[in-house]
Parts: sequence; C-alpha cells; structure tokens
Amino acid sequence: MSSTQLARELADSAVEREIDRFLLQANVRAPKPFDLASIHVPSSVAAENAVAYVKNHLEPSIFNHSNRVYYLGAAMVADYLPQWNFDLDTYFLTSIFHDIGISPDFQLKTPLSFEYWGGIHAREKLVEFGVSQFQADEVAEAIIRHTDMIDGKLRQNGVVLQMTTTLEVRGCNPQWFHSHTIDQIVKEFPRQGFKDVLLGP
Repeated sequence: MSSTQLARELADSAVEREIDRFLLQANVRAPKPFDLASIHVPSSVAAENAVAYVKNHLEPSIFNHSNRVYYLGAAMVADYLPQWNFDLDTYFLTSIFHDIGISPDFQLKTPLSFEYWGGIHAREKLVEFGVSQFQADEVAEAIIRHTDMIDGKLRQNGVVLQMTTTLEVRGCNPQWFHSHTIDQIVKEFPRQGFKDVLLGP
C-alpha cells in the first residue's frame, strides 16, 4: 500500500468518536432482527489461533462477552452502516482480543492499563499469527482507545467496539439492536455473571 493510499484509507475510515453525536448523524430507526447463522464469522488460521489463545487466558464469562461484542457489532454494521467498507475479519480479531489485558495471567504483571497492555499484546500475537502489520495496528488502536470516550474522530473499527462494549457493560444505546438479536446472542454466549467478574469483588 502506497503512502497516498494509506493516507486515504486512514482518512476515509475516520468517523465521529463521540457516540451521542454519531448517533444523531446516523438517523437511527427501528433495528432489524438477526439470527446468528446469518452473521459471518471469520475462519482464517489467524482467527482460529486468536480464539484458541484468548479462550485459554480469559474467564469464560469474559470470553463470552468478547463473542457477544463481535456479533452485536456485525449485526449493527449490516443493519445501519452497509455503506461502510467495514472489515469484519479485523473487527472479529479486535472483539476477541479486546479484554485480553484483564486476564488473571497478565493483569497484575504490568503497570500499564488493561487497554494499553492488551492492545500491545494483541498486536504482537496477531503478527505472530500471520496477520499484516496494518491489520494488527488496526486491532491495537481500537483496543487501546475503546474505553476513552472523548470528542474527536476514531476509525470505524474503534467506534463499533466502543458502541458494543458500552451496551454490554453499561446498557448504552440499546435502540441500535433488536431484542431478538440480543436474545439469540446471549443464548449462544451466556453472560454467566459477566459484570461481577469484570468489576471484581
């Protein structure tokens, strides 16, 4: 990819970072229901390696949360944002890795926040798994910034990760998701006391 192509790609995929403002721009209507079987799930070697690695290090409730984040985001983009040139493979890797930094195996071994450590670690592992440096950087950027809710712009991958994780953790903006879609996702990937595990004792 040439420097000109890269600059255009980076500019074209930057969208409003502040979620309330983004929602106003997006003209929200009633969401469509989705079945899980209709949502594409990447099956590349890198995706399979990512799932195996993360599943081995996260509590089951956190791993299920990571899967719910993927399905919610994929449904939202298909429903409301088909005009985006959105890379579901990158978003899948981002979703699966986004909470790797809260693994008990890693969390108490670094002064870095879980977002920063997780983004850096995901980047390193994904390159090891064979993804391009650009894609690994996309994943790292979204993970590092996914809890940082300030004005400005963010790449599409990061905005979708913010919107789905804030729904999952804080119940924000449920109007983007049909109750049937949520029910299907939670049935396949139960919450299992997710918030209690996430927030700790």
